[in-house]
Amino acid sequence: MRSPEELNVVERPCPQCAHRNGPAAKARYGDGIWRAVACERCGFVYLDKAPDYEELFSRLAWEKTTKIEEVRREAARPISYKLSKKTRMRLHLFPRKDVIDLVARFVRPGNVVDLGCGNGILINKLDAAFTPFGVEISSALAEQADALLRARGGAVINAPSLHGLKTFADGHFTGATLRSYLEHELNPKTVLQELHRVLAPEGIAIIKVPNYGSLNRRVMGARWCGFRFPDHLNYFTPSSLSAMVGDCGFRVRRFNLLDRMPTSDNMWMIAEK
Repeated sequence: MRSPEELNVVERPCPQCAHRNGPAAKARYGDGIWRAVACERCGFVYLDKAPDYEELFSRLAWEKTTKIEEVRREAARPISYKLSKKTRMRLHLFPRKDVIDLVARFVRPGNVVDLGCGNGILINKLDAAFTPFGVEISSALAEQADALLRARGGAVINAPSLHGLKTFADGHFTGATLRSYLEHELNPKTVLQELHRVLAPEGIAIIKVPNYGSLNRRVMGARWCGFRFPDHLNYFTPSSLSAMVGDCGFRVRRFNLLDRMPTSDNMWMIAEK
């Protein structure tokens, strides 16, 4: 991977309130130039610098940075990382949420878009009542996904989600999935506003993000599994996620204690237009 000094990097205002926090803003966590700061005005935690969209098509594509992150974690904590890999069965002690099941339960039949759809394998599992579409910034993954979804009448746009959503008409989708996506997005609020436009009335957005408010983050600190610099740009708590989707015109349809357990590193929300 290119060093931070070689990347096209953009300065970011707070994604929630647009306040420009200066260099004096206190970094809660970070790695080199990547600083997770808490907004001085609203408290939202985010990276105040980030790679430009152009870096994400290939050089910092998700499938590449994920492998790099796995190597970094194994080197940083070899014993606990290997133990975690060997005991993944613990993740199945409680029922796990499945995005395909949630679409079937909450979304009306019709067109469904997956933001950050990867290779398209997941969204392709939707029932025949749904026509799957995707937006994916990685060129390699978008090509794979497009081949899958076109066979079902859908398509994949190879672009940042903000630009990809602009290619669709108002009310084109009955549902959207944002699974492990919003934490990566350079402009999360603008994307949610555009998503609101392309959803039909009572359209559903299914959102999964890391829970910055989790007990594990408080205990593990800088070693928390939710930190990935500079892949994860936005660090949501239950209250900040609720505030952002509400500001973008959505109503929280479901976000109960089981969806945002303080013992879980992730949280799920069902939002409705």
